[in-house]
Amino acid sequence: MKRTLLLFSFCLIFSSVFSQVAINQVDDFEDGTTQGWFESGSPSDTNENIASDGPDGTDDNYLRDFTSGVGAGSGSRMVIRNTTSWIGNFTSEGILSITMDVRALTNDVTVRVSVTGPGGKFSSSTGVVIAAGSEWTEVTIPISPSDMVSVADGFDGGSPGTDINATLANVTEFRILSNPNPAWRGQVITAEMHLDNITATGSLSIEDLNKQDIEFSISPNPAKNKLNVVMPVGSEEMILEVFDVLGKRVYKGAITQLTSSVNVTSWKSGVYLVRVSNDTSTLVKRFVKQ
Repeated sequence: MKRTLLLFSFCLIFSSVFSQVAINQVDDFEDGTTQGWFESGSPSDTNENIASDGPDGTDDNYLRDFTSGVGAGSGSRMVIRNTTSWIGNFTSEGILSITMDVRALTNDVTVRVSVTGPGGKFSSSTGVVIAAGSEWTEVTIPISPSDMVSVADGFDGGSPGTDINATLANVTEFRILSNPNPAWRGQVITAEMHLDNITATGSLSIEDLNKQDIEFSISPNPAKNKLNVVMPVGSEEMILEVFDVLGKRVYKGAITQLTSSVNVTSWKSGVYLVRVSNDTSTLVKRFVKQ
């Protein structure tokens, strides 16, 4: 009996520890399941694991979520939920944004994330529009306190969130949804939203970055035609990505030499985020395209 109770207690602790969100965790759906994502009160077959045609092509699994757009009941709203592996203390984990690959069919979707916890419900001020029929697009949704908007639950009498810091310190439900405006509920729409590589991302402190010795420079900045990225001597191969202010990735490539150049002539004028990363480190700088 004691052995049974001990084993039961261990299982509970194990389950509790490993169900909490962690920095750099990724849902890539390669295990053939939905990895804990489910629809709001809708039939279980409105989201499913698809075994091929993800961002990496053949044999790359992804999550398919689809809605009927009929009425306002089950299966009509574009939203998926997670109450198991994407809960816990986002603040202590240093999670500042959510990165994911997204594709849309039938109608455009506006991708946002929403959270709830002790401080109430909040939704990202950033919403990234994914055009129906476009290729897979990597998007980044910032979720620091200043990036989140207080929202009601969409039902009569539902009150807006009051304390984003309290919620981010103890998230009890995490949602990915489509809505033109910050919201807790997804929009009523007939569409498909495909998701893959849902990642909890953050950034290292300046001290950590110096320890990693991956400080880089960009020039000229601002620039009209060319963006030069210069890495320090002895750097490992890194991944270079550039995102617009809406979180949509506009460039991705590998850095295999000390100086790399990107043609930015066709980019729209504005502010971009240049991200250099490897398996253990990430650094971001701001770039202005004239």
